[in-house]
Parts: sequence; structure tokens; C-alpha cells
Amino acid sequence: MLTFPAIAFPRPLEEFLQEVRQSPGQAMKMPIQLRWGGGLGANVQAMQVIATWARGEAAGRDLRLPAAFATQENTRERFATTLPGMAALYFAQSIHCDGEPFSRFKALAGIKPKIDAMQSGAYRDTLRGQGAALCCFIGAKNEFLTPLYARPSAGEVREVTDFRILLPRILTQLGVREDAMNEGQLDYLSGLLYQLFLNSDEHGSFDISGERYELGIRGIAVRLLSVSDVAALTTLAGDDSALKTYLLKQAFRGKGKEREIIAGEHLPFEPMQLLEISVFDTGPGLALRWLSKSIGRRSYTEIPHEEELEAVKTCFQKHATSKASQFKGQGLSMALMALKRLNAFMTLRTGRLSLYQDLSRTDTAEFAPRNRFSNLRRPAEIAGTSYSICLRVK
Repeated sequence: MLTFPAIAFPRPLEEFLQEVRQSPGQAMKMPIQLRWGGGLGANVQAMQVIATWARGEAAGRDLRLPAAFATQENTRERFATTLPGMAALYFAQSIHCDGEPFSRFKALAGIKPKIDAMQSGAYRDTLRGQGAALCCFIGAKNEFLTPLYARPSAGEVREVTDFRILLPRILTQLGVREDAMNEGQLDYLSGLLYQLFLNSDEHGSFDISGERYELGIRGIAVRLLSVSDVAALTTLAGDDSALKTYLLKQAFRGKGKEREIIAGEHLPFEPMQLLEISVFDTGPGLALRWLSKSIGRRSYTEIPHEEELEAVKTCFQKHATSKASQFKGQGLSMALMALKRLNAFMTLRTGRLSLYQDLSRTDTAEFAPRNRFSNLRRPAEIAGTSYSICLRVK
């Protein structure tokens, strides 16, 4: 049996993903509560890992949960109101609690109030904790959420102007102060959100043969984090040294480059607020989607590492997206400009690549991602694509 990591940071998730790939078809045991809420991009990466488990060869999709899930309604509610919990219940074919079968229909009922909140615009009520999400579940009655789609159909994503209205509404409900970002920053961030979701809509619901997945998730997740001391900041970064460097730089910007930073010391101002925005899907992944169309690749086993990396870079270049928008002809290169303007840190998990780029660096002029974990050059193949963006808003 596979055991989902209780400390669901990106690095432990990578180790678990390797187990999933090496042992397909096994039941998956999950804890009710994940410690610390995960690092940058961890929640959406967890959803990708769960989708990978569900699509494995001979996948039984048997989810194992503690007995309390069956006996306590508040426990079911706690599990069903996190992104990994939603994904696990959605992708599972059967559920067992302490060895006893439990109704999948009854388990999924815990997600319904959150989907209703997504549909109605009550964003603060979509997730537990200081976060919000808009999740489009393939096959669900409300798959095409009204805040994201003008009409309930693939390809009917709302205009960028609607995303410009949507983002401030989400941020306001999460408690982000109105003066935390200026109008220009909101323009860039909402345009970025629009462009990334547009690509998820176009590429995240269909396999490389053009067939719609029976099960799949795409969406947007937003989280507001408050950091008051260096110890909390380094915990948030987990094993990601590049993220840790970025967060320390943001925390002490303008406070002197030569100061000694002591673990546990309080930051020299009010707690720093960090905004994390993720766009995700559980489709074929960037490189396989691109290379299947351009040169007929059918699986990642046919794609060498360098070819995969170049394909992902190509997706950020001109004409890499076929969707028309205010970014017409620019594809995700426009997203890169937005990230530069926001001094953001981005991670990208797709296929067999786990990448990052610190866009606050002055020497960054183009998309030049690096391996996120230096000792993990070749991660296991993961379902879909997730972008997670971190920036300081206070």
C-alpha cells in the first residue's frame, strides 16, 4: 500500500511520486490533515500526484482513510475542504475506512458546499484556511464555473477583463489590503492568471489523441501567507534552497545586504505577507502536448530530457499558444514579462521536469528555468502542469 506523506512539501511529494510510478495499482492511504499546509505549489502538486496515481496502469483507485472519516462528520468536512482531499475523493473509485467500505457518494457530498461557493463567488468559503480555489472537475454538473467561463463549454473562458475583476474580489475576500498592490500590478497579475488558465482550458482536459479525459481537474488556487520570523520563512521554503534565498531577500529588502540573519529572529517590521497563486491541470503536460502535435511523440519515454526542456521553453515563445487574447501571438512570453514586473518567484511542475525561476533577479531577461532540486535532475513523470507564483504583497 502507498502512504501519502503527511508532510506534503514538494520534495517529499517527489519521493512519493516515484513510489507511485514504481508500484502502480496499489491502494493509497492518506492522513486527514497534512502538516503545515505545504510549501510553494505543494497543494496543487499533490493534486497532480493523486491524478498520476489514479491513471496508473491497472489503477484500482482504492483510497484508504482513518476510521474517523466514516464516524465523524467534521472529520469528513476537514478532509474534503483541502485541495489534496478534494482530488483524492474525486479520483478514488472506492474508499475504505479502517478496512470497512465507505460510500463514495457520501464522501463526495462534503465537497459540494465548496463547489457551490466557487460557483456563487463566495471565494473565502471555498477552502479551509487562508486560501481560495476555483476547481473545474471534469464531468461535474458545475464543471464550467461561472467566474471562469462565459458559457458552460470548453473554450468559453471569460475575457481578460473579467479576470481583472475576479482577482481583486478574491484578494479582498482573503483579507489582502487594497493598497497591497497598485493598479499596474493587478493588471499584470490578472493578465497572467488569464493567460495561464486559458492554456489549462485548452490543453488540460484532453489527452494527446484529442479524447476528453473521463476524470481530470483544472483550476486556480490562491493563498495568503503571513510570515513573522526567519524560522517560519525557512519552514515554508522546505528543502527548496532557491525559494529560501528569494524569501529572505524579500523579507530583508532595503534592510542592508550585509546583515547577519539569525534563525528564529523576528523580521524588522510587521509580518510579511506573501501571495501564492497557482494555475493547474491534470492533462498530458506541456512537453508531451507540444511534441505530440509538432513531431508525433506519443509518450514521455520517447522524449529525451533536453528535448523535453526545449519543448517547455518553446511553449513560452511566440505562437506557442493558439488562443487569441490581448496577448495574441505572444503566448506565455507575456506571462514572463508580468512576472518580471511583479518581482515574483515561479515554479513549474510538468512531465519529468521540476523547474523554478527567480524573476526578481536583475540578470533575468528571458525564460531560463533551472532544476528546482539539484539532486533530482530527472523527477518521475507527473500528470498535468502546475505553475505556482509567489510574490510579496506587504
